[in-house]
Amino acid sequence: MNLLKSSLLLLISSTSVHSFTTSPSSLASVPRATKKTVDLARPTTSKTTSTSLAVGTEIVEPSYNLALGSLALGAAFGVPGSPLKSKLSAFLGGIPLALFGLFLAFQTTTLRFTLDDDNFSLVKSNLESTGENVVVGGENVWSYKSFVNYDVFPSRNFPILIYFKETQTPEDQWNIGPGEQANSEEALAKGAVRGQVHFFPAIGNTEQLIGGFEKHDCAKLDL
Repeated sequence: MNLLKSSLLLLISSTSVHSFTTSPSSLASVPRATKKTVDLARPTTSKTTSTSLAVGTEIVEPSYNLALGSLALGAAFGVPGSPLKSKLSAFLGGIPLALFGLFLAFQTTTLRFTLDDDNFSLVKSNLESTGENVVVGGENVWSYKSFVNYDVFPSRNFPILIYFKETQTPEDQWNIGPGEQANSEEALAKGAVRGQVHFFPAIGNTEQLIGGFEKHDCAKLDL
């Protein structure tokens, strides 16, 4: 039941913005990836891009751990001969997890996180803009100065969801979706700060991403 709840949470989070994360079977240790930067002094072979990358922009390495883990769990529930396989588990667990794993693999292949001196961004793998956020509108580019919190769930050593909250998005959008609970009186009484909530599956290298947040002094609450 906990596994199905986690899968449902991931599926919901992945539609809030184009998303990312890592998975149960291959998450035990995520190596720190070599940082990749874009040198705009060199000519590029890309024909057209709608995103102008700053000099020294760091591209977060993709991670297929979550996609592979979801596919492995789908196989465990649905493959003939598996001790977990039954008609019920195949339909409720195996098929959804396998499809979700394919969806995550597609997003991991086609999307990238970038970190420049001022902003955290979500772009296509060819570094073009992803356009407007599908939930709250606006480009998927957020100033580090607008961050009021960030975290990794369930933990940095076992990353599945990347979370951050910012105040750059217009305030009238802050209570959409999970923002209603995250900005509730109860949450604020516990020390939360109001803002727009974002969740991404960890489809990028988590250590590199969080290291970038720390490097650029993004605000983080100790709740």
